[in-house]
Amino acid sequence: MKAVKIISAVLLIMAGGIFAVKYINNNNLSENNNESSVYNEIQQTEAVTEAVTEEPYIPPVYVECSAEDLHKGTLILVNRENSYVDGSNKDIVNLYSNKNDVYDLSTVDMMLDRSMINAINSMLGDFYAQTGITDVLANSGYRSYDEQKIMYDNDIAATGKQYSTLVAPPGNSEHHTGYAMDFAINDGYSYPALRNEGEYSWIYENANKYGMILRYTEENSHITGYMAESWHFRYVGEPHASLISKMGISFEEYIGFLKDFSFENPLEYRYSDNEFYKIYFVPADIENGSTDVPITYEAFENKDNGFSVSGNNADGFIVTLKTSELSDDYDESFLYMFNPTVNSQTAVPEENVQDIEETEAGYDTDSVIG
Repeated sequence: MKAVKIISAVLLIMAGGIFAVKYINNNNLSENNNESSVYNEIQQTEAVTEAVTEEPYIPPVYVECSAEDLHKGTLILVNRENSYVDGSNKDIVNLYSNKNDVYDLSTVDMMLDRSMINAINSMLGDFYAQTGITDVLANSGYRSYDEQKIMYDNDIAATGKQYSTLVAPPGNSEHHTGYAMDFAINDGYSYPALRNEGEYSWIYENANKYGMILRYTEENSHITGYMAESWHFRYVGEPHASLISKMGISFEEYIGFLKDFSFENPLEYRYSDNEFYKIYFVPADIENGSTDVPITYEAFENKDNGFSVSGNNADGFIVTLKTSELSDDYDESFLYMFNPTVNSQTAVPEENVQDIEETEAGYDTDSVIG
C-alpha cells in the first residue's frame, strides 16, 4: 500500500502511570514494511496510585488507506467482474535485470512485480537444486492496458464480430497486475506449456511455499469462468497461498471467505511451528473516501514485516499480521469447510467458460508461443 498514515493515539495503561503515545508514519507501507519510520511522542500525564491488577488494554493503531489503495496490493482480485485500475502497481520492473540464471525468458523486455520476481527466483532456484532442470521458460508476465487492447481489437478485426469471444477485454486480465506469470518449457522448438507431470510436478507441489497459486484449475473453472491453465501462476503472498492450497478453493472464494473475519474476530493460522498469522477484512469507507484500518500494537511495533494491508479491488482491505501466539481455542477445522462438489445452480454455462488467458497469448493447450 502507498502513502499510509497512522492517525490514532494509543494509551498504554501501565503500573506507575498512564502514557499517551502518538504514532505518525508518512512513509510508504510495503509488504516488507522495512522502510517504515515511526515518530514517538511520550508524555507522562499523571501518576497512578492504585496497582494495576488486570492485563492492560492496548487500543489498536489505525492506518489510513485511501480510495486508490483499494486497488493496490498482492490480494487484488482481477477477473471478469473486477477490472484492474491501470497503473495501480508502481513496483513493476524488468524481469531480465532481476532474474537468476536457472530459467529462461521469452523476451528480455518482460516486466513483473518485484515480489513475484523474488518468488520465481526462489522457487525455480530450489527447483534447480532438486532436479538440475533449467529449461523452464517465463513466457508472459505483465501486459499493459494498451497491449491488451491491441490484442482485443485485432481479434475483432480478424473475426468481424462486434466483440471478442477469445480475448479478454483490456482491463480484465490478471497479467495487468504484474503478479501473474505463464510458464512454458524451452525445448527450442514448440515451447510446450508447463504441466503438472514428471519432475515438473515439484513446482505444483511447492509453489504455495513461495506465495504463488495455480490460478485456474479444473475444479474451480465454474467459479473463475476459465478453463484449467496449468501454466498460469499468481502471486498472493504468504500465508495466503498456503491457505488457498490447503483449503482447495479458488482465489475468488478465498477473497469472499475472508469477509467473515474482522479485527475483533480474525482468522488465525498456524503457518509453521513458529510463525502465526491473524487475517481479517475491513470494509472500505466509500462515502468518506478513506478508511481507517485497525492494526494491533504488537504487529505495528514488529519492524520485521509485522503486517501488510492490501486492497481487494472491490470493497475493502485485507490485513495480514504476524502474531506471537494463537488463541487457546485455536483449531484448523476451517481448512476443511468447503465442499468440493460443484453447485450446478452457480456454475458458469459451458459456452461462457472460455480459456481467455490461453488465447490471449496465441497458444493452444499443448504449446506456448511467446
